Amino acid sequence: MTPESASVLLPKRPIVVMCSTFDENSGGVIVLHALVDRLRALGADAYAYQNSKDYAETRSAWIRRIKRWNQRRRQARFQTHPSMDVPLAPEKLLGEAIIVYAETIAGNPLQSPRVARWLLHRPGFLRAGTKIGIGEEIFFYQEAFAEGIESVTADRLLQLRWLRDDIYRDLGRPRSGSCRMIRKGTNTAEQIPKPDPAILLDGKSHAEMAEIFNATEIFYCHDPYTMYAYYAALCGCLPVVIPQPGLSAQAWRAGFELKHGVAYGEDEIDWARATRGQLIADMHAAKERETDMVVHFLATLQARFG
Repeated sequence: MTPESASVLLPKRPIVVMCSTFDENSGGVIVLHALVDRLRALGADAYAYQNSKDYAETRSAWIRRIKRWNQRRRQARFQTHPSMDVPLAPEKLLGEAIIVYAETIAGNPLQSPRVARWLLHRPGFLRAGTKIGIGEEIFFYQEAFAEGIESVTADRLLQLRWLRDDIYRDLGRPRSGSCRMIRKGTNTAEQIPKPDPAILLDGKSHAEMAEIFNATEIFYCHDPYTMYAYYAALCGCLPVVIPQPGLSAQAWRAGFELKHGVAYGEDEIDWARATRGQLIADMHAAKERETDMVVHFLATLQARFG
């Protein structure tokens, strides 16, 4: 038991987080794995569970068997990062567990009466038609993701970060030019100049991006809420978020917890450069706040589901 877990109110039920196999290029998958790891570090009986389908809608029995076999084969390859403690849940635990879904999971596939929903983006943004179920306990990664959802209070903030300072660090190399990432910011892609002198980062590995961040001066980021802005700053590359239609700098920053060192538009470049040091300090301080959020998450689940 860690010092942090000594006074934690733990649910008596196991907690099962539905997630995919580890993918270092998927921020959503990373934080779902990180949640299981943090919960277990605090003494909770927490597990991961891969989403599964029964393919009952497939008319052909032969094709249905093939799909189910392929699914079992993929699940047998479930992986997590070596630094994280993320075991798969035994099937026998599912009936008594508290189930945690991200906002991309449609409905309640495990048919659990105890559901917590973690909004890692606005519901419906990444997968159309997904809705919040009645009676679910709602938590959010950014305030903006819960906008318009009634009865969701500010204390439901749950943020976890996996800071890859093993890869992303400033190597003190000469810099020139810029790089660019689009990811979920396709609605501002029309602002990209043609031809674009910036190096496109989409599809590259973490190691490749760290090299580029260490070789360039400016990182143009079309995805307004992404860890890559912080990763660029760790490497000494200045992150500039491309302003989103209808989203002011004040509104964007209200949903972006670490507010220094990142420019919202090119007009803020000088300010972001001057506050980079504060951003690095804020990133380290955020780790302590994250533990407090996870403790509150556990207490909320205990109060509601026992």
